[in-house]
Amino acid sequence: MPDAAERTDVSREELAERARALVPVLRERAPSAEQDRRVPDVTHKEFVEAGFYKMFQPRRYGGYEMSWDCILDVASELGRGCGSSCWVFTNLTGQSWINGMKCEQAQDDVWKNDPDAVIASSFPGKGATVKVVEGGWVADGMWGFSSGIDFADWSNVQLFVPQENGPPQHQFALVPKTDFAEMVDDWNPSGLAATGSRSFVLKDVFIPEHRAIAAGEVQGGATPGSDVNPNPLYKIPLFAMGTKQFASTALGIALGALDAMWTDLSTRKSVGGIKLSEQGTVQARVAEASAEIEAARALMLEDFRESNLVAASGEPPTQEQRARWRRNNAFAGKLCVQAVERLFPLAGGRGLGFDSPYQRAVRDVHAATSQNSMAWDVAAIMYAQHRFGAVISDPCYFPDAKKD
Repeated sequence: MPDAAERTDVSREELAERARALVPVLRERAPSAEQDRRVPDVTHKEFVEAGFYKMFQPRRYGGYEMSWDCILDVASELGRGCGSSCWVFTNLTGQSWINGMKCEQAQDDVWKNDPDAVIASSFPGKGATVKVVEGGWVADGMWGFSSGIDFADWSNVQLFVPQENGPPQHQFALVPKTDFAEMVDDWNPSGLAATGSRSFVLKDVFIPEHRAIAAGEVQGGATPGSDVNPNPLYKIPLFAMGTKQFASTALGIALGALDAMWTDLSTRKSVGGIKLSEQGTVQARVAEASAEIEAARALMLEDFRESNLVAASGEPPTQEQRARWRRNNAFAGKLCVQAVERLFPLAGGRGLGFDSPYQRAVRDVHAATSQNSMAWDVAAIMYAQHRFGAVISDPCYFPDAKKD
């Protein structure tokens, strides 16, 4: 196992500064990355060298074990340069956090011999099957939406394991990339196109039970991983707070659009020769968009603050807290979409080109908030159901809904 001192002497301010320094080059690469439908290898290499993937890795393997709110520090910078690159960062980094919640053997499988190993995630496609066998499961079929899989050594595949008396049990289970039968080039979206979120095929792959963690074990409070990684980071609820990785990307994208607009409008003139920056309607739109972005950040920061206190206490969050954190996260994403859409008309005709940074921001921010956990209507309804004393309609994320 590596000497932790070799990799744990970086501060969150240093990581944020490293991300900020990459903004110009990420912005320059964004058009070609979008056309290639994948983040360039050089960008991944720079992320490795900057230590971004180490943020939430346990110290025992040379990770930094930074608090979960650090994801906002880095994502809000990287997203200003390239939304897709930021999405890959947040997804790969987030999976290291989840693996830190698993049992020690699962962590050793990934990092004991390769402390720089990276984990992606994936969701089962139509027709994918899971069979219960002695010591684990056998998975067969296609798993998709695997952002950053080009750079990953493992995928944390989501399994829905059939149960005799009840709904399927949701598991997050590690599969090494060497077990993939084939990669499927099926990623052709309008937004976040450079994330390379392709599918892969598993053919009767055995997954040992120790490599998985059930959704019910990551609702906040003690986890199998917190036995060996006592940092409160590994006691933060996955579904209530893990969604901040998606909202953080949306915030970075919105900031990038605002950056570009400030720069553009400071020199542009109307056909009549009037400075656009002196027009009241322009000023109002930019001011309101910037307020929406700052409001989104403030919502997330307050949730981070509260969840860190709850995790440090060792107690799981209440259902009200989890429902409110998910509500706030989805609303933060909604605010970022509103900000980008508010700015977009100011780009004029130049914003209609597919290679326009404004056009890309619109597509990317909508893609980032299309992730199912970012759906505002769903999060809003669940929060209201709790406040009205009704049974929350999403037991996957609130398994104790009938008990509170």
